[in-house]
Amino acid sequence: MCIYCDLWGDGMIWYLNPKNYPRHMYTLPKQDTGKPKKLTGEMDTGSYINLEKSIVDAMELGPDEFAARIRTYKEGVSRSQGVDVGYIGQVVPLREMEQAVELANPRALIGCICRKQMLGLEEQGKSGMTCMGIGVGMLKWERFPERYKHGVHFLSVEESKNWLREMDKRGFVHTFMIFGNRFIGGICNCDYPACDAIMWRLDFGVNLLKGHYVAVVDYDLCNGCGTCVARCQFGAIKMNVTIDKTNIDQMRCFGCGLCETTCPQEAISLLDRTKIPALSEVW
Repeated sequence: MCIYCDLWGDGMIWYLNPKNYPRHMYTLPKQDTGKPKKLTGEMDTGSYINLEKSIVDAMELGPDEFAARIRTYKEGVSRSQGVDVGYIGQVVPLREMEQAVELANPRALIGCICRKQMLGLEEQGKSGMTCMGIGVGMLKWERFPERYKHGVHFLSVEESKNWLREMDKRGFVHTFMIFGNRFIGGICNCDYPACDAIMWRLDFGVNLLKGHYVAVVDYDLCNGCGTCVARCQFGAIKMNVTIDKTNIDQMRCFGCGLCETTCPQEAISLLDRTKIPALSEVW
């Protein structure tokens, strides 16, 4: 299981655990001092800055120290210590994202902050927004007028699934956003280099955890059409010229499933990463 599953999965894939979706809406009851208690799972400005700083610091680690921090994190240290590794999200295939939106409530389309920062694009309108905020935090979106200057659009479960399928068809990688300790706050649809999560992972080795699956090709079904090659955001797929079939480098594969959902021959499937000895610790 992945790091998040060890910490928050309770024996299952962590994002399929309903406990990881609910959040306190506003504040906890006041302490004797008359001040609100610190809100579990909420991230104040200072902690967010520290999070970003820790990710930048992680870029300067040598490979041995970086690996050591991952081992320490897996041994059960708290997220506040383990965040130095820089993981703040995970790649998830379409079929499990569809399960996730059944657990999350409410669900609201929001503009992507990455594309605004990286490309200067401000997403507007229900058909133009590529991110989704989930959980009760979305019920107070109006408190942040600059972040949500173009509003939000609340969706039903079925509308959310249709939106995910459209994002998948367009070629976006589905990932989760995590806020504070363990709580899933949103769904991103990412592409390189517009998404900082993918860019930081591919360029610097931090920020985004690989998914629970790896793609495999059935060569009896593959006809070498190459449709899947252009869909891979991670450089894991190429054409094997010798046999004129698709080849997937499973060490590079993030398990997003974009190749699986586009294959016209249904020749690609996703396998559980943890069932493959050479890949079970490759996150």
